[in-house]
Amino acid sequence: MGSLLSKPKQERKKERKHRKHHLLGRRKQKEEEHISEISGPQGCLQLVPEPSRDERGMPIRDKSYDLDRRNLNKALEYAADFLHRKRQNLTIVAVGGAVNTILLKTREVTHDVDFFNGNLSYRVSQADLLRDAAAEAASRSSVPLGRNWLNNSTALYMPKELQIEMTEAAMAQDKVIFQKPGLRVLAAPWDYAISTKLDRMGKAHRRDYDVNDAAIYLRQYIRNHGNKPVPVDVIRGWARHFKFGFSEQLAAELNEEYRRLYGEDGIIF
Repeated sequence: MGSLLSKPKQERKKERKHRKHHLLGRRKQKEEEHISEISGPQGCLQLVPEPSRDERGMPIRDKSYDLDRRNLNKALEYAADFLHRKRQNLTIVAVGGAVNTILLKTREVTHDVDFFNGNLSYRVSQADLLRDAAAEAASRSSVPLGRNWLNNSTALYMPKELQIEMTEAAMAQDKVIFQKPGLRVLAAPWDYAISTKLDRMGKAHRRDYDVNDAAIYLRQYIRNHGNKPVPVDVIRGWARHFKFGFSEQLAAELNEEYRRLYGEDGIIF
C-alpha cells in the first residue's frame, strides 16, 4: 500500500525537478542571448555611411568640405542630440584630422571624423543609428558637411580583433574629443596613431603633414608615459603588432621633427 502511494509522489517530485531544470535552462539561454545582443561584434562590417553608387552599382566619390573646429563640434552635437532622443549613448574612436583639429588644435580644418569601434562596427542596428544621426546633423548644419563627414572607412583596414583591442585601449587612455549625452568621441591610442603615420610616411601617398602629426602624437604618448623618450625597438614592436611598415630611417625622420618642435629627442636609438 505504501509503495502505491509513494510512487505518484516520487513522479511528481521528478516532474518538479525536470521543470526546474527546464526553466533554468531557458533562463540561461535568454541571458546568453541578451549578452550576445549587447556585447561583441556580429556579422559583416557595417559602413557609415553606406557607399554611394551610380545606376550601374559603381562606387561614387562624395564631395568633402573643409570643416573647422566649431563646425565639427556643432555637427557632433546634432548627432549626439539625435542619439540621445533614441535613448542611445554610443562611444566611437576617432583617428586622424579630427583628433588634430578638435583635441590637439594643431590644424585649423579637416574633412571628416574618421572613426572605428570594434564593439559596434558589426552591429546593424547601431550602424543604422549612426548613419541617421550623421544625416540629421548634415541637414541641420549651417555649413555643408558632406555625406561622409562622419565615417568609419578606416575600419576597412583594421581586422575585427584589432578594432576591439584599440577600442578598449582608447577607453583606457580616455582622451575625450567630444562628449555629450548620446555620443562620446575618444582619440585613438597614441601608439596606434604614431604607427599609422610612420606606415604612411613610407608609402607613395604620404602627405606633407604626416611626420608633423606623428611627432605631435609621440609627444602625447611621452607625456602619458613618464616624460621619457621611447626606445626605437618599442616603436618597431608597435609596427609589428599592428602589421604596419617600419624603418629606422623613418623613425629617425620622426625624431628629427620631434627635436625641431620640442628641442629634445623623442626616440632613443
